[in-house]
Amino acid sequence: MQNSLLPANAWPFGFDTHAVLKTPRQQRSRLLAGFCLTLAICATLPVRAQETESVGDAARAFRARRAAQANQDNQHPARPPLSATTLVTWQIAGMAMPDILNEVQTRGITFVPDNTQLDRLREARVAPELLAALPNVPLHPDASTSSEVPQALIAAAQAFSGKDYATARHSLETCVQGNQDANLYAAVGNLNFISGDFASAKTAFVRSAELDPNFAYAHVRLAQIYYRLEQGSQVADEAKQALRLQPANAEAHKYLALSSTMQTQDSGGAAAGGGKVEDLSDLEAGSNKEAKDLNNQGIALAQQNEWAKAEAAYKRAIELDPNVAMYYYNLGNLYTKWRHPQQALAALNKAKALAPRNMAVRQNLGYTMCQFNLFSDAVTEFREMLDMDPHWNMARPCLIKALDSLGRKTEADQVERDYKLYKSSDDSGDSEDGNSNQDESGVKL
Repeated sequence: MQNSLLPANAWPFGFDTHAVLKTPRQQRSRLLAGFCLTLAICATLPVRAQETESVGDAARAFRARRAAQANQDNQHPARPPLSATTLVTWQIAGMAMPDILNEVQTRGITFVPDNTQLDRLREARVAPELLAALPNVPLHPDASTSSEVPQALIAAAQAFSGKDYATARHSLETCVQGNQDANLYAAVGNLNFISGDFASAKTAFVRSAELDPNFAYAHVRLAQIYYRLEQGSQVADEAKQALRLQPANAEAHKYLALSSTMQTQDSGGAAAGGGKVEDLSDLEAGSNKEAKDLNNQGIALAQQNEWAKAEAAYKRAIELDPNVAMYYYNLGNLYTKWRHPQQALAALNKAKALAPRNMAVRQNLGYTMCQFNLFSDAVTEFREMLDMDPHWNMARPCLIKALDSLGRKTEADQVERDYKLYKSSDDSGDSEDGNSNQDESGVKL
């Protein structure tokens, strides 16, 4: 028996087994039972400590996740539902109808869209698509918000619909007095932009963004204004701010891309409610003066229908400065009018390779594909353009024609609906046949 015992120093806590064995059997049993209980308790302590630590870690991790979520919610707080006044104001501000419809579906409205209210909105020239959608959007009544649209705002909306922008601006100024509202300032900014007063437009949109820092549309329009003013760093800043608020905003992505390619030429970017102009800002003029002169000669010759001489001038300009997209663009347009499809496509594709984000180049390439019945290629080209900029409505007429020619009527009908939606709220660059250069013989330097 003694040989089978562990030495005393082998037992936990220096437990003396020999002393135990010298005690009477009855006392020895009680001592051993107590010792076993002590061992059991000691063996449990590390496990319980480990369990307690794991639960604590989980709780701390949970609190950290909640705090992170709260921070994210604070950065992008839920936007309030929309009043009837806001919807009217947004149309004057030039916001595209698909964007308004998306906001309405997401945020809901504060007013009951009964017949009286809908009649009032019709009086303010609210688009039929929006009126049809209102009965089906979430309703969040707000007793603190008036459901009445101010008469001065209705007058401004009517004047805007009739393109009487001076009267619209005068009526809006009445609304703005004593009402520091971000949406009203955006509407004033759009009217100033349409009138070509970019400085006043900038001031109004800056004030709009100050009043509502989470109003992504104000930052997008500021990016557009800075683009027209050829201030590239400000374009990037405003586009980034808009993307922080709305990461999927297509217009903001467009201006962020354009900010890196801005040149000193006049931009021609089209605006919500703006004129029918082309975006040619990233068509560099090149550094060769002789090539520039030849390009301008080619334009003059094309205007006189001297096709062959114009072709020679453009080709010589390209030989002297082969990396200028503008020369290929002008040559491609010449070939299109001259009915030389292969040469036109080759020149415009080269221009596209040199200026892949230039919407005028892409538009005329797609138009040329349609003109020469390359409908499948045209569909691909126009789809890519609309992915880049859904507001480029000029692409849609040719896309409809191409889809119809391919027998894809369902797709064509959807594109036609999109065309009408964007056209109802955006006068930017769209023509009946989709030719962005219909009345021009080329881009001069």
